[in-house]
Amino acid sequence: MGLVMIDKKQLGQKIKEIRKRKKVTQEKLAEVIDVDFGYISKLEVGQNYPSIQTLDKIADALGVNISEFFININESEIDSEKEILNILKTLSDKEKHLLYKIAKSIY
Repeated sequence: MGLVMIDKKQLGQKIKEIRKRKKVTQEKLAEVIDVDFGYISKLEVGQNYPSIQTLDKIADALGVNISEFFININESEIDSEKEILNILKTLSDKEKHLLYKIAKSIY
C-alpha cells in the first residue's frame, strides 16, 4: 500500500477507532501526550489536524505504528501525489525524516 493523505475528519475517526480498540480514554491519551483533553476531542471530530510530532506521540501512546492511522482509508477520496508534494514543501527536515520513516513502514 502506498502513502495516502487523509483529511482531518478521516484521521480523527481513525485515531478514535484505535484509541477505543486499545481501551484508552481521551483524558488518558491527552495526559500521556501532554495536551489538553479538549485537543483530543477536537482532533477526533476533525476540528484539529495534529503535527507529525503529535501524531507520532499518539501512536506511541496507543502502542501502534504511526502507519496504522493511514491504513484502510478510501483512496478514491484522496488527491494524493499533488497534495503530498505540497505538504512536503512546508515540512522541516526533521518532519520530512519522520514522514520518510512512516512511508517506509507502510511499504
